[in-house]
Amino acid sequence: MRHPLYAIYGIMVLAFVSFAQYQGWSLARVNEVKNIPKTVRDNPGAYRSHYGGYYRYIGGK
Repeated sequence: MRHPLYAIYGIMVLAFVSFAQYQGWSLARVNEVKNIPKTVRDNPGAYRSHYGGYYRYIGGK
């Protein structure tokens, strides 16, 4: 049987990670754009470039 300290350690790590997620802590920097135009917010798909490398399948019989 495994040592009970592993279970206690795992529960403590899980509790800390859950608390950090709840508080919004992050190890990575998050770049948030504050001044997005209203048209982009209404249609977020238009903000991305169109499928430039998309090639249609031409084949068949």
